[in-house]
Amino acid sequence: METTVDKLEAMFLKSEADLEYIEKRLKLDFMNSTAENGCPAKENPTVMLENLKTIKAKHSELCSQVKAISAAQKESMNSVRNSLNSVMELMQQLQKTSDVEVVPLTESQQQCAALLRSAASHSTAEVGCVGACDQKQLQMDSSACRR
Repeated sequence: METTVDKLEAMFLKSEADLEYIEKRLKLDFMNSTAENGCPAKENPTVMLENLKTIKAKHSELCSQVKAISAAQKESMNSVRNSLNSVMELMQQLQKTSDVEVVPLTESQQQCAALLRSAASHSTAEVGCVGACDQKQLQMDSSACRR
């Protein structure tokens, strides 16, 4: 059994070496034919392959950066959402404990509050609704709290 495995391993190593030789030979042939034909360096298939490898490496680097940015954005949004939720709870607690007349929330404020409470979905609809909770609504809440 071990001899069969050793033979297989040797065959794979030989085929790998053969492929490397073929690759080097093709590159040399491409460079020679390009030079003989007077083609510019840009049209050299070897140069194109090297450029393609560089582009692939940059692409995978960008993909990993996008994943990292996306994770950081989700973490940041969760932090903002948790902070806003805490502030809303504190304001409700203050309104309950003080002798302040509580103004009922508008429909858009209720939607925003519901979205802030649910951390299950992070869609763009959330961002749109959170944007609907504009400064004017926040000022109304803070002024009601000051009374």
